[in-house]
Amino acid sequence: MLNSRVLRKSLVTFSALLCSGFFFGLYLLRALAAESSYAPPPFACEVRYHFREHFRHAKPGEKSVSAPSFEREALPTSHVAISDGVSERIVEGRVAHLPYHFSVKISRGSDSESGTLEVDVLDSSGNSLAGFPQVMPNPLTKTGDSSRKEFELPVEQDLKKKIKKMLLAQDQFLTHVDLIVGMDDDFLSADFPK
Repeated sequence: MLNSRVLRKSLVTFSALLCSGFFFGLYLLRALAAESSYAPPPFACEVRYHFREHFRHAKPGEKSVSAPSFEREALPTSHVAISDGVSERIVEGRVAHLPYHFSVKISRGSDSESGTLEVDVLDSSGNSLAGFPQVMPNPLTKTGDSSRKEFELPVEQDLKKKIKKMLLAQDQFLTHVDLIVGMDDDFLSADFPK
């Protein structure tokens, strides 16, 4: 009696594993089909915090601020999704020093089209920031000047103060913050972000 109960339980467990493996296999096949068809090429996104530094002991006639510089934070890597015959490559997520949720996607309906780039930046309430979402024909290519696109992010004074406190040195000040979307080899390298 005990053996038949154990056998039945084992068969149920085996059936559940077999079914879950089957559905996982279907999911993988669908993902591979999406990746190999007309999926947009890979791209990456980063947030850049542009800043300068005050020179405390600058003499009259000397520069009182440094050349522009920046700190950077990477967003998660892109993934592919297919919806209604349209292939999308999507980057979604957050960075440590901003209270924003980023959603960047390139959509294509066929290999012959460049597709559409859509960028949205949401605040903690789920509302789009001023100037977002932005939707445009995809301007990105793998080479040249069109390999990256910059989007300036609105940053209020309170947030600037927080970023300065968490990220910058005492004499440094934040000038602006950008979201950079890029697909050149340097941007997609294993060293990203540097």
